[in-house]
Amino acid sequence: MADYGAMIIGPGWVAGEHVKGYVQDPRTEIRAIVGFVPEDKARAEKYMQMHGFKADYYDNLDTALARDDIQLASVCTINCMHYDQTLACIQAGKNVLCEKPLCFDLDQLRALVAAEKKHGVKTQVGHVVRWYPAVVGLKNFIDSGGIGEVFYVEADYWHDIHGAWKVVKKTGGSALTMGGIHAVDLIRWMAGEDHAVVEVAAFSEKAAWRPEFEYDPTIALLCKFDNGAIGRVSTSLECNMPYVFHLQVNGSKGCIRNNGIYSTRVFPGAKGFMSIPATYPDDWNVAHHPFPEEVGYFIDCVANNTESHVSIRRASKTYELTFAAELAAAEGRVVKLPIL
Repeated sequence: MADYGAMIIGPGWVAGEHVKGYVQDPRTEIRAIVGFVPEDKARAEKYMQMHGFKADYYDNLDTALARDDIQLASVCTINCMHYDQTLACIQAGKNVLCEKPLCFDLDQLRALVAAEKKHGVKTQVGHVVRWYPAVVGLKNFIDSGGIGEVFYVEADYWHDIHGAWKVVKKTGGSALTMGGIHAVDLIRWMAGEDHAVVEVAAFSEKAAWRPEFEYDPTIALLCKFDNGAIGRVSTSLECNMPYVFHLQVNGSKGCIRNNGIYSTRVFPGAKGFMSIPATYPDDWNVAHHPFPEEVGYFIDCVANNTESHVSIRRASKTYELTFAAELAAAEGRVVKLPIL
């Protein structure tokens, strides 16, 4: 008998990767799948057949949440559904892993932070880039002092993204919540989450050649941390190019560029960047992401009664920066933080 019962909410594309994480972990058993459109039942049955498990199918989330043999929930629906479903899971006492984006605005963020604190469940937000082997190695190298003191960090999410719901503001949100949030989260992580962002400026631009976007698909932000370090993020969802996830971290003793390391402290006399022979997030394909590792870490947090390094409380700073940047772009001014 597994230690924990799990529930998949929204059996779409990304849900298949969460399923892999749960079925590969002997501590968990998927006991329920919740769908919301007619085709979801067939998708759920496909996952059960593919991975050799049997779960009950529901078309009502509240009914599934009433089960007392389910302790874990993965929210894998489209962006606009994440807030309500994650809040419902927390209020039902379920430990919840929510795919990014967590929510669309500051009021929703405040409500989720308060609910997490009130109900005491374990939470995690799906910033899966943190689990890429190369990114983990880069973070560990930075934390060990390999490039000295970080004074500048930048990340870019450039993806010519398609999908009817993804370009609509009500369902997709914004360029940052649709995908750029990964880059925002990464600059905070690489700069050190003990350093708070104190101000941000940003510019956004309407669609240049794809008029179906209801929001500005291109945005760039510049922010300052409380230790003086500078951060930069750009996102474009209509860039006419292959997918690119760019990372640069400058330190007093070296530099990180994508999956490359240059360190005068650790490798004196090095002539160029040394590449980490591990997977880096340079492919848009969701199946390329380390979801099983992410899910396994979430289960570890529940089993060990520890807080995830990307719990709602901790991830709220990434979303606070995101919403502050969108406000700065909309109003043409520098926004001081905190605003949460």
